[in-house]
Amino acid sequence: MWGNLIVLHDDAEERETREFDGFVSWHTCMRSVYIADDRLVNKADVPEDISYYSGFKAYQLILEIVTGVHSRLFGESEILSQFRDRFRKENLADSPFSKNLHKLRDQILEQTKIVRSRFLTGQGRQTYGSIADSFLKSGEPISLFGSGKLAEAILPYLIQKHRSVTVVARNPSRLSELKNRFSIDTCLWEDYTDQSESLVIASSFFPETFTINSKSKRLIIDFRAEAELKEIPANSRYVPFKEILANITKTENHLTKLRPEILTFIEELTLEREEEQIHLLHGWEDLACLEK
Repeated sequence: MWGNLIVLHDDAEERETREFDGFVSWHTCMRSVYIADDRLVNKADVPEDISYYSGFKAYQLILEIVTGVHSRLFGESEILSQFRDRFRKENLADSPFSKNLHKLRDQILEQTKIVRSRFLTGQGRQTYGSIADSFLKSGEPISLFGSGKLAEAILPYLIQKHRSVTVVARNPSRLSELKNRFSIDTCLWEDYTDQSESLVIASSFFPETFTINSKSKRLIIDFRAEAELKEIPANSRYVPFKEILANITKTENHLTKLRPEILTFIEELTLEREEEQIHLLHGWEDLACLEK
């Protein structure tokens, strides 16, 4: 089924959020992935500055990404939720090969579950939300800056243990959506005022004026891998992303040792999938009647 699968992969730090004709895109904080059938796109239009995978190598790459093998926090599970959400049926309605993308999603999720249950069960904290929870006290007020996928993944962990959480963001419709789903307060960036609460930064955009003049004793947890606060208030405990990763070094080291074994197992699963589909000579099924 996946002999005609194409995947473009861009994980450059300064990458642009681009779109390509005929490709279904999936953007996360770390990477952009574009998926297509090679008979429905003009491969000459693919830029040279982006990694290109085809066939079952493309399938294997998606499986590696969704299992968390290529994440900064090795083995983290938020990427699995992001993949599932992006490839929900309603999000693929306009795709010319949506039926096959549903099958791709289901097969990737099926094999991701196999990989995670075999190698990653009970391996310690593997979500950014659970790490944030480990730093925070029960019952304390928190302001979460950001409303994207990372912020959404962290939220369930923040609101537990009787914590009061305010989400601060620039998009009012996104704030409304989160407020309908979670027991939180919301605030637009321009309306934010310092309440001496703990801060969790889950947005690449963060005005340092929010903290630079603060005299409050507070905890600031910063999930930005690409930036850190330049000036830290004297009374604040600042936890940059590199310290977050350092706090899980022991688990990370153990998982890193597992990495070659996991990659080998994923390759075996991919080969099994390829053997299952070897009788489908024309690649993606159900595409024969489609035209560009």
